Amino acid sequence: MAVVREKPIWNFNVTGGQRSSTQSVATARGKSVIIDEPVQRGGTDEGPMPVEYVFMGLLGCTHVISNKLAKANGITFTSMDIDIKVTMDSHGTRLINPIDVPFPEVTLFITADYEGPREGALQVVEKLRHHCAVSMMLQQSGTKVREHWTLNGEELQSA
Repeated sequence: MAVVREKPIWNFNVTGGQRSSTQSVATARGKSVIIDEPVQRGGTDEGPMPVEYVFMGLLGCTHVISNKLAKANGITFTSMDIDIKVTMDSHGTRLINPIDVPFPEVTLFITADYEGPREGALQVVEKLRHHCAVSMMLQQSGTKVREHWTLNGEELQSA
């Protein structure tokens, strides 16, 4: 089996364009998605809103990085469900006035089962926020990112 050697700094491209005043299509690595607004906001509701894609990215990043951290800390996740509650200040997107922090608070509810030592699982909880690029981007923008973990039925809370 070939070993993939990831570069620490790399580039990627996302391309796309307008389909209507509320709908666009974006493509990355040959995979396309529709970005749209709900009907009540003038869209056709054929895809998630741009801000929803950000948090879909947070969900995917959380899952992937958690599993990388699990492997590095001697555990294996056997299941993982993630729910994300987002608080958004829409003053900027509604053109009321510009704002510095459009998402003041985001809470992830992560429920997972794992095999391996409890200390390894606790290391994942401790380190995730420092390694998930989407979480880091949100934190650096001023968003308070909270994680509530339930591991093998035990409720924990990260910063």
